[in-house]
Parts: sequence; C-alpha cells; structure tokens
Amino acid sequence: FSPQTFTMKNTLFALLEKGAAMVFAMGTAMLLLRGLSKTDFAAWGLFLVLTYFLEMGRSGLIQNGLVRELALHRQDVPVAAAIRNASLWLNLGYSLASNLLLWAATAWVVRVWQAPQLSAVLPVYMMTNFVMAFMSHFNFVQQAHHEFRGIFWSSLISRGVLFCWVLWCKISGFEILLEQLAWAMLLGAALGAGASWLVLRRLALPVWKETVGIQTIFDWMKRLVAYGKWVLGTNLSTMFYKNIDKLTLGYLLGPAAFAVYDAAGKVTQLVEAPSFSIASVVFPQGADRMKNDGAAGVKRLYERSVASILAIILPLLLGIWVFAEPVMLLFAGPAYVDSADILRITAIFGLFLPFAVQFGTVLDSTGKPAVNFVYTSFTAVLNLGLSFWAIRVFGLPGAALATLAGYALSFVLMQHYLFKNFKINALNAFKYLPEYYRTGWNWLIRGRA
Repeated sequence: FSPQTFTMKNTLFALLEKGAAMVFAMGTAMLLLRGLSKTDFAAWGLFLVLTYFLEMGRSGLIQNGLVRELALHRQDVPVAAAIRNASLWLNLGYSLASNLLLWAATAWVVRVWQAPQLSAVLPVYMMTNFVMAFMSHFNFVQQAHHEFRGIFWSSLISRGVLFCWVLWCKISGFEILLEQLAWAMLLGAALGAGASWLVLRRLALPVWKETVGIQTIFDWMKRLVAYGKWVLGTNLSTMFYKNIDKLTLGYLLGPAAFAVYDAAGKVTQLVEAPSFSIASVVFPQGADRMKNDGAAGVKRLYERSVASILAIILPLLLGIWVFAEPVMLLFAGPAYVDSADILRITAIFGLFLPFAVQFGTVLDSTGKPAVNFVYTSFTAVLNLGLSFWAIRVFGLPGAALATLAGYALSFVLMQHYLFKNFKINALNAFKYLPEYYRTGWNWLIRGRA
C-alpha cells in the first residue's frame, strides 16, 4: 500500500472498531432502558462509569508510552522486546492495584450513590480486569505497528457478547439481572483477548531469541511509568470532567435523575466514535511529524484531523438537535422522552470534543503529557464547581449547562496554547470542510458508477 492508502486502511479499521463498539453499546443501552427499572439502569450506568475510569487509567498509564516507544525503537529488536515485556508486566500490575482500590472503595460508592446492586457486579469485574490486561496489551502492540484488525475483532467480540446476552434475555422473556451482565462482560473480554492474540501472532513481529533481563524490563517499566503517569492523570481528569455532571446529579438528586440524564448522554456518545478513532491513528504519526517536519507538520496534522472529524459529526449533531424528541423516543422509550431538552444541550458538546481530543493527541505524541494533564485537570475542577452550583440552581438541566460552559472555556484556553506553540488556528479546520465533503461526494459518485 502507498502511505496514503495505508493510513486510509488503518483509519477505516479504527472507524469500524469504534463504530461496531458504538452500535453494540447503543443497542445494549436501548434494550436495558426498556428492560431495567430506572434505579437498576442508574446502577449499571454507574458501574460502566467506574469500570471505564479504570480502563481509561490503564490506557493512560501504558498505551501512549508503549506506542510512542515502540514507534521510536521498532527497528531495534531487543529493545522492542524489552518494551513489550515491560508493558505487559506493568499492565498486570495495574490490574492488581486497581482491583485493590475497587475492593476498598466498593462500600463507599454503594452508600454515596445509593446503588446496592454494585455489591454483586464489582467482584465479577475484578476478574474481567485481569483479562483486560492481556486484551489491551495485544491491542496496544498492534496499534504501535499500525495494525488495527485485531483491535477491531476484539472490540466487536467483547461488546457483541454482552449485546447478544441482553438481546436473548429480551427475546426469551428472561429477567435481566445486573450480575449476569457482568459475567457476560467477562466472557466477552476473554473471547476478545483471544481474537486479538490470534491477529497479533500473525503479524510475525521480530522476536528477540535471548531472554530479556529482569533489570532491563524493570528499567523500561520505570520509563513507561515516568511518561504514562501524566497521561494517566490526563485520562482520569478527562473521564472526571466528562462524567462529573452525571455523578453530581446522582449524588444530589438520586439514581432516577442519573438515569434520565444518562439516557441523553448515551445518544451524544455517537459523536465520540470518529473523534477517538481518528485520534488512535493520528497519535503514532504525531512524534514522526514533530521529528521530521517540526511545528508546521503538527499544525497540518491537527487542523486536518479535526476537520475530518467535524465533517463526519456535524450532520449527526444537526439531526440529533432538530429531532431530539423522536430520537429519545426511539432510543430509550416513552419513559425517557423528557430527556429531549437535555439531549439538545449535550449534543452541542460534540462541537468541542474533536478539538479537545486532538489537543491531547498532539501534546502526548510530541512529548508534552504534563501540559495536557494541567489543562485537563483544570477543566475537571472547573466542571466540578460549575456542576454543584448549576444543579442546585437549575436542577437537572443545570448539569448539562455547567458541562457546556466548562467545554467552552477549556476550548478557548487550549486553542490559545496551540496557537502560541504550534501556530495552530482552530478556524482552519472549518476551512477544510468543503474539501472533505467534495472528496466524500466524489467517492460516493464513483461507487455508484
């Protein structure tokens, strides 16, 4: 493949992976919204938030550092082997540490968010957490080698198993139990890890025949942690400011308010798939662009990647905003139609998301994860303060308004930094939109010819 074709192939697989994950996640949510009470749906939503926190922490601590170091040392066979070994041990250590933290915090979480159902599902997830260490490691190594097939299949299978279980329960008339959902998630993770390993094995990566020394592995673990600690903090801060509105609602107004707000949030997650798919492809290129082309190369990469995301999500956002009531009725059922006004506000979040995601991609890939952490942490603290104030004043809509205000202020600060250091102009992303739409239209015309 030419470099352009290769990048398009990778982007396609990344989009397919996020798209498949989104379809299964949305399908599962649609069935659960109709099959669970609001309190059970709120408990499951809180469970997903907690587990997603842990997975985003894993990604932050390990993924970017591993991908970056393997991209820089891919031709040095023994060093690459040491990096992969260090990453796997670090991944397993993270699973152990996060399980201990989860075990210690379970009683507090159950009490504060009034979700006794979590006492049954969190112990099951602790087993899933160890399985995820292997699946994520296989996926991270493939990403570093610009291979996305295994990532696609592991995501398709792991999320598909949960969806199929919920669908079978719905068709058969069986009661949907949260503990069974957790077991289905464990089975999906195990099968997904196996699928990713099979693809990784076929890559025929060069293998260092000599045993990698323990001291060498330990040294690389320390190096990965030194880089990943900032990305870990950034990812957790990102998860915090993206979910603080829901968590604050649950804390102040109870599980029912959490469920209503979360139903609208599930719809707005549609726009996240293109953002994170393209980010996963852009990240390995960031270090190369900075090394070969300097700030000018990073500027082009940022503006065009943001433009490609906007070209995909703008029609989706417009449709969601105009048809909010029918969308909520179709997605969640009559019990959640009152979430439509919340959906209109949360849909606007999608305008800021591509800029924020690629901001983090640029800084992490160019060796500035600490700066990204500072900006993201500030946004998290800002959203926390705004959410507590706005929910007390405006009630349920206050959560969405607070998050929107936080996104807007963070956007201004991030763009100021990018312009100062890379001469990046956010408005240029909109300048490229007609070009992308013309390309897409021409592709469709050729496909129909």
